[in-house]
Amino acid sequence: MIATMLSTTRRTLLLFAFLTVSTLPVLAGPWLPGARKGFVQLGYSGLYYNSVFGSNGSEQASFRNTSDVTLQLYAEYGIGKKWGLRGVLPYKLLSTGPSTSTVNNPVPAGTLNGIGNIGFGIKRALLDGPVKVSIGVDGLANTFTNNDRLGLRTGYEGWTVLPYLSVGSGGSRTYYFVEAGYGFMSQNYSNFLKLNGELGYKLLPRLWVAGTLDFRLPAKNGPFFNTEAYRFTGTYLNDQMYLGAGVKASYDLVPDKVGLSGSVIGALAGQNVPFSRSYNGGIFYKW
Repeated sequence: MIATMLSTTRRTLLLFAFLTVSTLPVLAGPWLPGARKGFVQLGYSGLYYNSVFGSNGSEQASFRNTSDVTLQLYAEYGIGKKWGLRGVLPYKLLSTGPSTSTVNNPVPAGTLNGIGNIGFGIKRALLDGPVKVSIGVDGLANTFTNNDRLGLRTGYEGWTVLPYLSVGSGGSRTYYFVEAGYGFMSQNYSNFLKLNGELGYKLLPRLWVAGTLDFRLPAKNGPFFNTEAYRFTGTYLNDQMYLGAGVKASYDLVPDKVGLSGSVIGALAGQNVPFSRSYNGGIFYKW
């Protein structure tokens, strides 16, 4: 029995190591690509669930299966030693199954595909010593598709501007960083506080693994209304709160050129978001 448990644990750790949305040292934290250096990743992210975190933080059944898949192109480019740009182009594939209780959930089943919130950001290094510090600002456009009848939308129905501060340090075997930002949203969405951090370790010459925490807290200063159909799916609601934790990994197929990345992120707590793990994977190229 112990051998079976150890085998299951090893399989779980391998799964955690090869499912991710971002590579560890590059896409987050205070580090920049460097002048005329860049990074491109094609990624996948999937949520599969039949319940949501309600507005009071409790699990609420949605009486149907829902899938939320994102195919995403992400890129970074260094425009100087201390400056970097980044952008993201997401494409969403949303689907809901037939209701198992039309009394509790009368919303019809259906699908919705379309562009999500297109993002663009700029980051500048402030301190480049043993401890690195950078500041940046990310913007998300109000590019989205929605279907009020199905309760599905591919992005927030407004603009988001998120300035942030990032602090971290790293060596040949380990790294860490923490980030704090505040998001300003239009169209009567509430603003929000965003905190996240990672602690990583070089497990093998080409393999990085890391633990991650991600926290979002709404200011609840916007009256954007979450209709019942959208509350059943949890897609881009107002006043979203979540606390997520997970394991990430990044493996170089060709050292410093081509690699795979993966993560599994679990939801520890939330409000107005899907009750689901996030399964993520990607392939990247850097120069």
